[in-house]
Amino acid sequence: MWLPNPFGSIMIGHIIERNKMETVTVIKKNPTCAELVKQEWEDRQEDLKNPEYEALGFDYVEPHTFNDQPEGYWRWQFSWGGPSDELRGYVNEHAELHRLEYWYLDWGDGAHVLVDQDAEAWTQMQEMIPAL
Repeated sequence: MWLPNPFGSIMIGHIIERNKMETVTVIKKNPTCAELVKQEWEDRQEDLKNPEYEALGFDYVEPHTFNDQPEGYWRWQFSWGGPSDELRGYVNEHAELHRLEYWYLDWGDGAHVLVDQDAEAWTQMQEMIPAL
């Protein structure tokens, strides 16, 4: 005799067969900063073209403020928290940029790209750095 069973079993004679269900947990991996930094820089450049765009701040970060940071830099900070992003401008003794990096950071992870000298952001950053 066959009787429906709400638990997914059916009776065939004296043999009970159960539906085997498997639980699969899918863990979605968040992309790393290295995977995101190029696109984030492209998006931020669009923001910088808008004359009404306001960044969070502009300041100088002294050498050795952070671990493994022997060189000071000018920081143009666009966002903070997680994630955050900023431009870091390294200058010579004449307050002229010699290297500009865009950083994308997110809670213990970070990546950067070098900004080309012909980029509009290079000129904008140089104009913000006070003469020595």
